[in-house]
Amino acid sequence: MISYVLDLPFGHGKRFLGSVTGVTSKVVSGWGIDGVTTFQRGFPLKITWAGDNTALGKANLGVANIRPNVVPGCDKSTHGSGLNGKLDQWFNVNCFAAPPQWGFGSESRVDSSLRSDGLKNFDFAVFKKTSFGERMGLEFRTEFFNLFNHPQFGFPGTGFVGGTSNSNNGFGKVTSQLNNPRLIQFGLKFLF
Repeated sequence: MISYVLDLPFGHGKRFLGSVTGVTSKVVSGWGIDGVTTFQRGFPLKITWAGDNTALGKANLGVANIRPNVVPGCDKSTHGSGLNGKLDQWFNVNCFAAPPQWGFGSESRVDSSLRSDGLKNFDFAVFKKTSFGERMGLEFRTEFFNLFNHPQFGFPGTGFVGGTSNSNNGFGKVTSQLNNPRLIQFGLKFLF
């Protein structure tokens, strides 16, 4: 995360146009920008077995968190091409198989090689402060949240059922968005 506040070097007493006075000084002085930029990796995914436990002999065990088996030599990170292909197949769903009867499966509890979408966000503001005399002033702000309107996608489906039924339960598919689209707001503050 990077935070910044910068008063622009224009107007009365500043590096550029520092000698201006009167109305021109009020127009070019007091400008600034600030913002927060955030980059964060996505969270590791927890792939679980969501199929019928009775077929695997686990009906009366009360065992939770059963994981599927991983197909040896399969690249789990392979996913569809283009944005729609990636959302339809966030990871290679063919790398998983039903766990053995009376077993937990070979998939790790949390798979660090498979991650949800990360955060890439820019919040930005432009402001103008104008003073009137010694005690009064006016501040106008324009704030942009999610400046570049970059989506942060939700978690893909992580419940493996097995067979062709995975298309029905959304395994490996992203169906939600976690952040809001770009939001712009204006503010005016009178100081006295």
